[in-house]
Amino acid sequence: MSRVTLLLLGVGAVLGGITVEDPSGQIVERHDMGDPNLPPIVLIPGLGGSRIEARIPGRRSDWECLVQSFFQKTWFDLWFDVTEIIPGSVGCFQANIQLKWDVWRHEYLDTGVQTRLVDYGDIGGVRCIVPGMESTCTLTEVYSKLIYHLENMGYVAGSNLHGAPYDWRTGPQYWTKPGGAYSQLQRLVESTVQLNNGRKAVLIAASEGAPYTLWFLNNYVTPEWKAQYVEAFVPVAGSFGGSLQSLRMVLSGYLWGINSKSLPWIDGSILAEVSRTFGGVTWAFPQTIPGHIEDWTVVQTPHRQWRASELGQMLHDVDLHTTADIYNATRRYQTYQPPGVKTYCFYGAGTPTPLTLKYTAEDVYDSGALEYVEVDGDGAVTIDSLNVCDLWAEEDPDMYTVVRLTNATHVGTIQRADKYIRSIAYGNITKMLRQLGGDIGGAPSGILEEEGPYRAPGARPPPLHATEGDGLTPYVHLATAGALVVGVALLSAPLGLGVLAARRVWTWQRPRAGDGASSVPACAARHPVTELL
Repeated sequence: MSRVTLLLLGVGAVLGGITVEDPSGQIVERHDMGDPNLPPIVLIPGLGGSRIEARIPGRRSDWECLVQSFFQKTWFDLWFDVTEIIPGSVGCFQANIQLKWDVWRHEYLDTGVQTRLVDYGDIGGVRCIVPGMESTCTLTEVYSKLIYHLENMGYVAGSNLHGAPYDWRTGPQYWTKPGGAYSQLQRLVESTVQLNNGRKAVLIAASEGAPYTLWFLNNYVTPEWKAQYVEAFVPVAGSFGGSLQSLRMVLSGYLWGINSKSLPWIDGSILAEVSRTFGGVTWAFPQTIPGHIEDWTVVQTPHRQWRASELGQMLHDVDLHTTADIYNATRRYQTYQPPGVKTYCFYGAGTPTPLTLKYTAEDVYDSGALEYVEVDGDGAVTIDSLNVCDLWAEEDPDMYTVVRLTNATHVGTIQRADKYIRSIAYGNITKMLRQLGGDIGGAPSGILEEEGPYRAPGARPPPLHATEGDGLTPYVHLATAGALVVGVALLSAPLGLGVLAARRVWTWQRPRAGDGASSVPACAARHPVTELL
């Protein structure tokens, strides 16, 4: 690792409160290290669970970004700030967060938007998505409740409790690069273990963060490194075999449960266009797993159908050629093998979960024509995608322990796994698991089950917007936060409508394309949108 990379990571970690090794190799203790009897914990979020800030060098003159300019500082919240989706700003949000892919070089191009992760090594980047007020943080929580309980146990943020956010948009080909997300994660784990007197770390990963961490353990670090630095891996609601919701987002658009009638200026197609440029989303598409998940029909129209093994071709067939290239670039980053460290795996079951997108019309972009074929799961991820760790426990029940949480939804899984995670930290997880009846080889291990709140066979859980969210972005309760967004929108509506009116007048007065003037808006020219070839 270069001195520059070490310095950059060191600066980010010091700002977050963690002590790191400087380029000379010296470790310096900076503040209260918390209870020395507790193992250090690293929290790894899922898809959409990491806060990202951005800035755009130079003057902003485009109309779409005018409203936001009243709210933004030099660095502003790219993911997420409610002012980004008020009337008049949605186009700016799309231009800022969307990526641009070069289909010839198979890599992302510079869009002119600089980004950085929030509070790496501390907890600010994984506590919640909108942290401005306590109410918004509660509505958009990622790990906030778990962090609260861990801090009450004696954990200190930045000392023995850390967040490891990552740019979930880019995908594994960027996470694995030198100085990328995996390099930062490795450095963070090494630093906290050294800082905590050699006590090995517990890696807790939710939803897409679970396969993200599994790839890190199986392919990025060595068995010797894992033996030295990792005490346990704790995947929670891990989407090891992908999720249909990510494919739904790319095809038909998806508002994470927000009622589009309450936000009429936001179209699901906007989120579809944005997500089509994200390698992290295509990486989470449904996939087969040899010996576990056989090929099946994932998308079906009245006259066509595509199986899981044909998703790349399906994207070409529906004219999403750029997205198909992004998807194909992520295929070699799949892993299902056991991680080789002590693992406690938690997942939910007992909730109807989409298995197939079934359209009543040929247009797969039409969300109004969408129906589902459903199977068991947690509401967002099917049971066969969640229970990959069952295979590990069947091979080695002493190394791998699985707890199936009956009637737990995707988001509800981490809420019910909270008590087990605290027991892992306390060191009394053996006693707690024995209460579930697991006793293999004298110690509770293997595949266990915790009964959840009773629900009649076939009955659905309460509406997602009223309870836990659907879990594509695992703990972002955007459905409930919709009310807050509407409030902000109403307050800013006069400004937004004024901008739209001014932009309309400006558009009428502009020379038409073909009259010698460019027809490309300034915002699009500076932040090019991925072309769907």
